[in-house]
Amino acid sequence: MKTSRVNLVIGTLLLALFLSLLFLFQVRQTEVAVVTTFGKATRPITDPGLYLKWPWPVQKVTKLDKRLQSFEGKFEETPTRDGRNLLIMVFTGWRIADPALFYSRFNGSVPEGERSLENILRTAKNAAVGRHPFAHFISANPEDLKFEDIEKEILATVQADAAKQGMAVEVARIKRIGLPESVTEKVFDRMRAE
Repeated sequence: MKTSRVNLVIGTLLLALFLSLLFLFQVRQTEVAVVTTFGKATRPITDPGLYLKWPWPVQKVTKLDKRLQSFEGKFEETPTRDGRNLLIMVFTGWRIADPALFYSRFNGSVPEGERSLENILRTAKNAAVGRHPFAHFISANPEDLKFEDIEKEILATVQADAAKQGMAVEVARIKRIGLPESVTEKVFDRMRAE
């Protein structure tokens, strides 16, 4: 008699565990989630907690990291307003702001999102650098340098374009600046003259 009750309790607990795995899922504090119904994003979840869902194949849950992520653009040659070339690398700090939009644009793929962010960053960097003369980047006079203004221009452009894809860019900074070999010698000659 006792054995059958124990077996009944164990069976009931196993059934409850199995059903909870089918119908429940957890979102942690570091995550956002998108519930898809038959492949279409139907419910974004941005708050941590325990949630209900229909079992697969009706609904599927895709969890994404909502923490700040860093991304570095390539060290590329970019022309200034006065026609001189610089090598510039820009980095960003970004996070997923709108999980449903991010999921619909990139199918929940962070590498795909970063490829898009790379294009946005390159366009914003080229536009901002192209609006400024060479002296705003490299000069013997510290008052001529305009790094903060340039970084603000890049950030404003990147934020606007990334928001259309479900991403929030919080930081955009120039990480590295250099000169192509063809320009280096001319710059040092000019700096010596100054």
